[in-house]
Amino acid sequence: MSYSEQLLSTIEKQDFSQEKVLLKKALDNDEPEVLASLAENLTGLGLTDLSKEIYRSLIAKFPREDLFKVYLAEILLNDGQEDDGLTLLYDVPEDSDAYLESLLVQADYYQTNGLLETARNKLMKALKIAPEEDTIKFGLAELDYLSGNYEQALIRYQDLLERQETFSEVNLNNRLFQTLAKLGNYEAAADVIEKHSGDIIDIDSKYQAALVMLVLKKDEQAISYLKDVIGQSPDYVNAYQLLATAYEHLNDYQQVLQTAQTGLTYNEYDPILYSQGARAATKLDDLATAEDLLKRGLKVAPENDDLLLQLSNLYLHQRRDEENLKLFAKMAEDDLEPQIHWNMALSYERLDNSDQAKSEFLLAYPEFKQNATFLRQMIEFFVTEANSTEVTIQLLESYLKLAPTDTEMQDLYNRLTV
Repeated sequence: MSYSEQLLSTIEKQDFSQEKVLLKKALDNDEPEVLASLAENLTGLGLTDLSKEIYRSLIAKFPREDLFKVYLAEILLNDGQEDDGLTLLYDVPEDSDAYLESLLVQADYYQTNGLLETARNKLMKALKIAPEEDTIKFGLAELDYLSGNYEQALIRYQDLLERQETFSEVNLNNRLFQTLAKLGNYEAAADVIEKHSGDIIDIDSKYQAALVMLVLKKDEQAISYLKDVIGQSPDYVNAYQLLATAYEHLNDYQQVLQTAQTGLTYNEYDPILYSQGARAATKLDDLATAEDLLKRGLKVAPENDDLLLQLSNLYLHQRRDEENLKLFAKMAEDDLEPQIHWNMALSYERLDNSDQAKSEFLLAYPEFKQNATFLRQMIEFFVTEANSTEVTIQLLESYLKLAPTDTEMQDLYNRLTV
């Protein structure tokens, strides 16, 4: 048994007492290929300090064997010794047998550190050296995908799929459907998902598959994937929004409410879940729960217009006009959306504050002048106001173009224009 084998044996037995002695004997007596194998095994065990010592010894003995420099550099980079690692890699000349390996390690390093264009340049150099090497093609496909160059990524993934369905533990069919989805080709993405559903195992791919199905309104399939995601990882917070949306499409408001409430236990700062839950509670006529969700949501997102408007609509429905107006009392005029002006107009009207109601209707009018419901409410207000006949007639003319079968408003118009 070689000293290298003895060292590995003692390490496997958790006996580190002879580590230094056996390593020295191995370096002094074992063949280079045995030492290289030992270094690889030690790296796999996470004992990189010992691996580095072996590679340094081999480099000293065989300075022209650049592959040892590449292996040592990779360990140094992973251990955070970036300057030393890159120096070794850049010292490998282009005519070296190890130059290709050096380029691949450099590309991986630069990609890991977010320097995608530099990583691409390294891989393109590698591709010129080994144009048929799938490792390089896969690396370029991944870079294209990360860079948003989805058309080129699609071509590369399709090419790789002609020879294999997985690469480096990555399922290429999953990459394929995600790339198709990024290109907006959801039907093709769904076809890949349905043909290879058994390959969609990892949680992120299930989430992406659900997104595709949701876009295509294949809500039952989306729900199935999202339930799997949440089953695997209940704190996968983004899944709850999608699941609630799928249930909304099916008008299953009880499930929408339950999903939103569960999601909020994992992320209490998600305004969309408060909104979805409140909408569902309103549909279920559980107005107390709707109000509670909206108020809680506004505590964490006080400037969220959607939550404000939902609460305002709820107060209008319940004729709680003073509370409705208080929602917007501290907001600057420039921050008020047209819908807020509309809601405020209705409350001021019911509180007999005609001047403010008139002002709010007029502020909302430019946005809603083609909205029949708004125009009818505005007409009903102005018809009771003094000296407003001309304005009312103009509003009626606009309204009757949108709702010509409204006989009540047509009769009113006829009376006013006699």
